[in-house]
This record gives sequence, C-alpha cells and structure tokens, in this order.
Amino acid sequence: MMIHNTYKILFLLSSLCLLMGCIDFNDTASSINIAVQMERPESFLPSADLSGFAVTIQSKTDKTTALTDSEGKVVFTDMVPNTYNISVDADITARYHEYTGQTLDGKEQFTLSGALNGQAVSQSASLTFRPTTFRKATLIIGKVYASGSKESVGNKSYDAGKYLEIYNNTDEAVDAAGLYIGLTETESTIAYQVYPYETAPTPGVIHLKQVFRVPDGSPVMVAPGGTLLLVNSAFDHSAHNQFERDLRDADFEAKDSRGNIPNNTATPALQLIYSCYSSLTYMNLVQGGPCGIVIFRTGEDVSTWPTVYAYGKERGNLFMEMQAAYAMDGVDIIKNNTSTGPNINTKRLFEVIDASYTFENAPAGRTGERLVRKTASVAADGRKVLQDTNNSLNDFVINTSLAPRAYLEPEDN
Repeated sequence: MMIHNTYKILFLLSSLCLLMGCIDFNDTASSINIAVQMERPESFLPSADLSGFAVTIQSKTDKTTALTDSEGKVVFTDMVPNTYNISVDADITARYHEYTGQTLDGKEQFTLSGALNGQAVSQSASLTFRPTTFRKATLIIGKVYASGSKESVGNKSYDAGKYLEIYNNTDEAVDAAGLYIGLTETESTIAYQVYPYETAPTPGVIHLKQVFRVPDGSPVMVAPGGTLLLVNSAFDHSAHNQFERDLRDADFEAKDSRGNIPNNTATPALQLIYSCYSSLTYMNLVQGGPCGIVIFRTGEDVSTWPTVYAYGKERGNLFMEMQAAYAMDGVDIIKNNTSTGPNINTKRLFEVIDASYTFENAPAGRTGERLVRKTASVAADGRKVLQDTNNSLNDFVINTSLAPRAYLEPEDN
C-alpha cells in the first residue's frame, strides 16, 4: 500500500510540474504597450507637422514623457496595467503661424493643451485625444489657499486665513476693475456632472455657487508680475500657527455679514454678486476639495443670469449658470483620497477651462497646503513668468511656506 501511494504521489507531482512548465508566471506582471494618438487640433492646418509634442502619461506613482511623430502618435512601451492620465501642454507662440496659418499681433501668446483623464488600462491599448489651442490670459489664478489649518493651541480648525491670488503674467500693467471670481458648486453629491463640452445637458454651461467682483468704480491696476490679493479676513493670522500669514495688505476682503470671520474696515470690500447660501457672504473655499475657481469678464448684468437646482431636483440650493466661454482662467481642485488618489468624478470644470485638475495631499485639508502656480522663467527685469498650460496638474505645486504674493524660483518648482 505504501508503494502504491508513493507512485501516486510521484505521478501527481510529475503532472503538476508539467502543468507548471506550461504557465508563464511573468504573465501576471507582464508589461503592456499604450499607443496614444494626438488628433490634429481644429485650429491647425491639414498640412501641419505634429511631431515633437511632449505627451505625458502619469499614474499615481509614475510619470513618463515621449515625443509625437509627424502624425501625432507616440507609443509608451513596458508600461504596467494601471489608471493613467495622459496630457500634452506646449507653448506654440513661436510656431503659431506655421501651425494655423494665422499671424499674431506681437503680444498674443498661445498654448496647446489637452488631456485624457482616468484611463484604466489593463492590457495593450490605443487611446486617442484631441488638444485645443488657447490664448494665454493676462490675469491668471496664481495661488489658492483653501486648505485652512489647525490652531497650534487646542487643535481647533482655523479657516479665517484662506485667500486667493490673481497674478498679472504679462509685461504691462492690467486693470483688474470689474473682474469676476466664480466658485463652482461643491455639493457632496455632484449637482452637475461634467460632460464633454459639446454634449453637456446645457452645452457650455458651468454652475457657480458664488460670484464675486472686483469693484469697477475706478481703475485697479496690477503691475507686471504683480498680484491681486483677495482674502476673507485682512488681519495678521500668523500667531495661530506656522501655516497662517499676515494678510493686512490685502487688496480686497470678502466681508462676512454674520460676523463669524473678523473683517478689517480699512480693506475695501470684494463685491458679492451671488451666493446660493444666504448665510455665507465670504469666499466658500472648501478644504480638501472639490473647489473649482474661475475668473472672467463680461459686460452683461451677471446678477440676472439664470439659476437652477441640482440636476433632477426641484428644491435645494440654486446654482448660477455661466457660459464657460467667458472664463479667462480656471483651476479645478478635486477631492483626494488617501488610498485611491484623486477622484476625477469630482471635477467641475470643462477641459477647455482646465484640461486636468489639481488637488491637496490631505483629503480633509487643515494642513496649510497652498496650491501655487509654478514659475516657468524669470524675465530680464526680474519679473517671474508663471507657467500657464491650461492644465492644473502640471501647472501647480503644493507649498506650505510661501508668503502672500511670493512665488517660487524656477528651480524650486
């Protein structure tokens, strides 16, 4: 009996070995190829050469860049199955006539930008996206402090020190009078999912919970490389912890009608045009996201723009409808998750406003994180030229130490 059992065991082991010989254990970790086709932008000539554009493919942990061929194609080899964001960002000012056949006036600058976000790739695949050309804005969103912090004594949440900075990215002074600042809706259940621009339920419309305006009674000049500092509380907040700053030199303050946030009577008021919350008259910058921000100009009476309830509802908060085409610049701060990473389903802005998104590292905020636009270069006069590719994932970095109106050196991005 023992001999019979021994042969049976040997037979089973031999069979197992034969089976194992047929299995490639590298299959479970085998690499894949991802072919990316950058389609010709609508503004480009049919004959335009699409070679040399840097396409970036990025997962939560890795980032790779390769150049397109003459037809706009690039193949990423030896990749691993993962969820990827794919993007292209390029300054095309110098070759704008070559690409489009149009002549610039000498001051205009253009960028090519596009993205394909949240692509789950499990095997070799071909992906396609079409970037768009954008005229670079004169005024851009330079810094967003929405995270807030914790009191150094008592560990209580501290929100009064939140602020925005609008940056003049040109070599000439710009009048910011009449500039609008819009904050997108931030419902926990998204009120309006972002669809492709052309196929949205209401084409080309985004939904704002608050709209503010820089007073337009007299010029508000922003110097080249200068900033417009917009705050909720124009006081010195630095005593509360190491993250807060002195904001007494703010240009405008969003006044709190309830008096819960201290206001400085010496600081001019940022005009409140609309708020879906009757009790909130200060900038409702949401820590941890989502927190979409746009700046825009229009000669229309914004206070008369239509308002709507969340999709499918007949009551609740009313959100103002804004035509996305009015946006000069936008930053889409989406919600982050410790284990799964940024949640692209919380994106509020069309890709024509922000081709991608950015986010705070701390999912719940309260860590003093500022989203700061990178410095692309320094002009001969010492003015910092901030990076503006219409893709916040590439344009912004997190910083907790910069003072208001201060920006990074190019090597510190």
